Amino acid sequence: MDLEYISQNVVKPEWIDHNNHLHDATYYAIFSDSVVELFENMGFTIEYRQNNECTVFSLESHLSFLQELQVNERFYIDPYIYDYDHKRIHLFLTMYNEKDERAATYEVMMMAVSNYERKSMNFPQEVIDKFESYYQAQESREMPPQFGHVIGIPRK
Repeated sequence: MDLEYISQNVVKPEWIDHNNHLHDATYYAIFSDSVVELFENMGFTIEYRQNNECTVFSLESHLSFLQELQVNERFYIDPYIYDYDHKRIHLFLTMYNEKDERAATYEVMMMAVSNYERKSMNFPQEVIDKFESYYQAQESREMPPQFGHVIGIPRK
């Protein structure tokens, strides 16, 4: 397991919308795939989840768009485990453009779910141990203003 995992990609032409930038729905797919890759890197693979009782569901997420991404532009995603317990993991992922500017952020709360009962369950201890190893290996960081952000129209 890489102790700090970074996902890298390039904006594909088919990801561009009518505004000539990365389509908003595609951000969600990219971030979701990055979470899958992070879990794969930790050994909490799709195959593991299909062959064992425990899988994971997203409970809530929030995406902030900060910079446009254009076709063929390189970007990378830096995932951060903010917190976890025996049933949940709270992730904050940051997408950076090729100039190392924050392009988008994605915050997600996920829960361990039984493949059989379709109810919450505890993560297997081996998965919690992997979360703990990754969490401890991360460098602490100051969270950006998008973290925990509540959407709303500011009123005077």
